[in-house]
Amino acid sequence: MGAFFAPIRDYVDTLVHPSAQQDMLTAVQHRAFIAPRLIGGVVALAAFPFYLIARGAPSGAECVVFGWPAVPIFSACFLSRTGDYESAHVISALALTAFTLIAAVSTGGSGSYAVLWLIVAPLEAALSASRRVIAMASMAALGVVVVLVMLGALHLLPARGSEGASALSALGIASAVLYAAALALAAGDSTRSSALLLQAQEERYRLLADAMTEVITRHGPDGDVLFASPGAEALFGVPIPALHGRGLLQRVHVADRPAYLMALGDAAALAKGRSAEFRVRRDDGGERGHAAPFVRIEMQCRPLDQTIGTPSQTCSRQVVAVLRQLRPREQNEPSFEQARSNFDPATMSLRKSA
Repeated sequence: MGAFFAPIRDYVDTLVHPSAQQDMLTAVQHRAFIAPRLIGGVVALAAFPFYLIARGAPSGAECVVFGWPAVPIFSACFLSRTGDYESAHVISALALTAFTLIAAVSTGGSGSYAVLWLIVAPLEAALSASRRVIAMASMAALGVVVVLVMLGALHLLPARGSEGASALSALGIASAVLYAAALALAAGDSTRSSALLLQAQEERYRLLADAMTEVITRHGPDGDVLFASPGAEALFGVPIPALHGRGLLQRVHVADRPAYLMALGDAAALAKGRSAEFRVRRDDGGERGHAAPFVRIEMQCRPLDQTIGTPSQTCSRQVVAVLRQLRPREQNEPSFEQARSNFDPATMSLRKSA
């Protein structure tokens, strides 16, 4: 079965716009939009000659039903040519509601089978994950309902013929069910692909974190550790859960805690990168023998782009930090001010005169 659909899947992949192929999740969404509309439209149009053989000359309503699949094909081609995902959903939703209005007016107004398609329109727009598209589709569907009710109240709807009405109703209901099933399959495929991509991304990040010698931590607004990469266990000599919350702060030297907390607080409040150096107690005295129980750590921290709550709530911004242990050579290096004083002409002249 997979080999049978492989050529179709490969052909749909070639229709995805080049701008969407740069991102795997976006490409999945575009394929989920193009495939059901293109395949469903082609199948519906291909079934039209067989319907003519069985039924004879079609009525106006039947022509509308079989002519509508050309619109989804157009929206799929529009997305393939432009890559504008939201606009393609808007075109599809408006075309679907317009078709429903025409079909309902031709087949009985608000009591027509075609009204079922008004439910499909917002469901189809939900796949766009855009509130604007969903709102437009919902408003268009409600507008069709209002128009049908007004036409019925004014007795402007044409009389519904009984000839072929049952067959046409069955055809319309079946097509709505099949289209909804195609949307459900597309949504399931998109969700499954998103989960697989997210899992693969997490695996890549985990491998990257395991291979890094630096430690990555994520801190809450109050400086509590929310996450620590696997390298933290080797750096501090304790299990990672022991660093969560206030665990890391309690291991920082008392004299260095203000600098540690100030760097995290400034990064969260000012939305700017900050750095700090501090000493952290390390539980590996058995390995280091007579060495000092504290190691010097350099921390580079910056705020996360995503905040909790509204953008104005800067106090709720989280911070990500990169920590690395300073080597003894780096600890003994003179500071910038000391190095500058060594090369200060005034200082050098005083040294020479001395």
